[in-house]
Amino acid sequence: MAAIQSSSLPPGSSEFIFVDPRPGPHREITVFSHRPQRWTPESPIVLVMHGHARNARAYREGWIGQSDAHGFLVAVPEFSATHYPTSHHYNYGDMMTPEGQHRPRELWVFGLVDRVFEELRAKSGSRRRRYFLFGHSAGGQIVHRLMTFAASPLIERALAANSGSYTLPIFDEAFPFGLGATAITEGERRELFARPITILLGDADCDPNHRQLPRDPGAMRQGPHRFARGLNYFALACREAAALDVPLAWKLRIAPGVAHSNPGIAPFAVRELLGV
Repeated sequence: MAAIQSSSLPPGSSEFIFVDPRPGPHREITVFSHRPQRWTPESPIVLVMHGHARNARAYREGWIGQSDAHGFLVAVPEFSATHYPTSHHYNYGDMMTPEGQHRPRELWVFGLVDRVFEELRAKSGSRRRRYFLFGHSAGGQIVHRLMTFAASPLIERALAANSGSYTLPIFDEAFPFGLGATAITEGERRELFARPITILLGDADCDPNHRQLPRDPGAMRQGPHRFARGLNYFALACREAAALDVPLAWKLRIAPGVAHSNPGIAPFAVRELLGV
């Protein structure tokens, strides 16, 4: 585990460097955080996963108003294109190489999220044992895949917003667009449906020509745009859970009038995550 830096996390906006502890080349993650004046060691911590543009600072700026209004600590780890250059390194969790070769679980990127949380706890003096996880766009992709393949007991609730593609909970679609060619078992798929996942969709995120919309064949089979793909993902989960006769703990929420916007969807996310 990466060494905890000795400096504290001051009130207001700040950032610090987290060193990726996995073997391989040296990789750094800049964590952009905001600690509101009313924050206490008992206040919630929300980790936000940024989108394709790797613009963690802008994501933090889009959450400062919500952080100040509701008193939670927000942090956005930046997985830069320099150190995490492709969708396989970020959106898909570094589970497989671009050639489809499996990587050991300890090399997946998902475990870094818990480690960032632990460093935030140490730096801030937080006494919270669990955190809330939010991801938008490519960040939504990594959040729902984390909850699919590497769900952590430290996560109180996870929310994936406006994802461009999904790993559907079916085996006849190959990863990253389904469970095919992964090591997940039928028992683990049953457990997936019981996890605290919210799918949040802006109903105006329906541009089939959006410049960052994934157009891989597997993504296109999920629908013409992000709103349709999110609805399809949740509907498929409902059908699969019913076929297995297991309860579905997931939630679907719609943000009316919101397009592909992190700051636009943030108030809806806070309401779902924190109940405020």
